[in-house]
Amino acid sequence: MLRTDRRLGAEPRGFAWWLSLLVCKPFLLVLRRPDWRGVEHVPRSGGAVLAANHVSHIDPLLVAEMILAQRRVPRFLAKDSLFAVPVVGWWFRSAGHVEVDRSAGKAGYRRAVEAVARGQLVLVYPEGSITKREDGLPIAMKSGAVRIALAASVPLLPVAQWGAQEILLPYSGRLRLGWRRPVSLVVGPPVPFEDLHDLGETWAVKEGCRRLEAAITAMVDQLAGVPADR
Repeated sequence: MLRTDRRLGAEPRGFAWWLSLLVCKPFLLVLRRPDWRGVEHVPRSGGAVLAANHVSHIDPLLVAEMILAQRRVPRFLAKDSLFAVPVVGWWFRSAGHVEVDRSAGKAGYRRAVEAVARGQLVLVYPEGSITKREDGLPIAMKSGAVRIALAASVPLLPVAQWGAQEILLPYSGRLRLGWRRPVSLVVGPPVPFEDLHDLGETWAVKEGCRRLEAAITAMVDQLAGVPADR
């Protein structure tokens, strides 16, 4: 079910996002049939972290389309080396995406913490890469999304997606042409963190990661039709 709230003023997108929509939207209209659920959980204003499972290189485009339809602008967390690539780096900076220095530990997430503190939506793929499981289900998740949300005291929203891997095969780069393949995207309610702030940082991050991974995995399992007792 698609739902877009047009009553509120749109968040400024910038030239890079308008250019992307102009180029990509016609292809999306042909390639995918969207099934969006839980979009009411996307905050209409203020900062938040969205953490999504990763099944295909086309994922960011499909998630961005959903978030933009809610009149918010997603900022993707991306490794700093991508910002040094010609053209790609220009687009990342113009679109307001956020650099992360993976070699710097928790200090590498400073820009992301500042971004959500300014009221932006930052989207993270906590698996760190496209899942390597043959069945497409999530692999173990890293702590970045949890660290950012805890440090900035903003909501952490789990996002599950399924179907993009049938359009662009993972790791092969091969596009499967077909008429409007179904793609599901579900935004869950914020992961409960209120009780974690009284714990030490190490335990808070560890428990936050466990809760996030459990939430995303359960949502993906439901989309993929995995039995609940697996």
